[in-house]
Amino acid sequence: MLDTIHVIDFEGNRIYGILEYGLVTLKNNTIVEFSTASCCEKFSTQVAHFTEHSRFTGNGGDKGFEEHLPFFIKKRAEGIFCAHGASGEDRLLRRYCLTPGAIDDHLKNTQKVSQKNAELATATASVVTWGPWIDTYKIYRKYYPTAQRYEVAELIRHFGLEKKLEEQVAKQRLSRELTFHRAPYDALATALLLQNFIEHFQIEDICFLLDISV
Repeated sequence: MLDTIHVIDFEGNRIYGILEYGLVTLKNNTIVEFSTASCCEKFSTQVAHFTEHSRFTGNGGDKGFEEHLPFFIKKRAEGIFCAHGASGEDRLLRRYCLTPGAIDDHLKNTQKVSQKNAELATATASVVTWGPWIDTYKIYRKYYPTAQRYEVAELIRHFGLEKKLEEQVAKQRLSRELTFHRAPYDALATALLLQNFIEHFQIEDICFLLDISV
């Protein structure tokens, strides 16, 4: 059972902080929830620098990302996080908050648990982190080694997922002007890549996805 996976994308960096986020929730590989917001800068007060990066944020948002942290802590308590190149998202989250606090072990009730997964489940129960993460970048590199490029945009085109992506953009009532390298767009695209992989290989074990993400 795959249960709940939250697919995340951030736009920003360690200098400016998180300027925009997109979050897509999948339950048993079906998209059931979507959230996005723009955030004002945290780690830089230089307006010129903000203007340079405003293509990520629209009007920049009225709140800093730290005010959205309770939402992300709640989501982590509900399920596992996923991102394309997850180490980047993990570093940005930890820049604001090192740990989400005490959370349930979402792996302990998984039936298909290898020895490696059992160790991972035990570690997850005793070490409080934002991870473990499912990483679609690492998954696609391992299972499609002949692909020329592994950026989200290139993989969406390679697997013919453009129409599905545009349908999701319309369903979530996002601007048609959105494109790749915007957090809501990339989060939806990454969710489709995860769905595509799970459907193609008929994956039923979330621990397997975590195993191949390392």
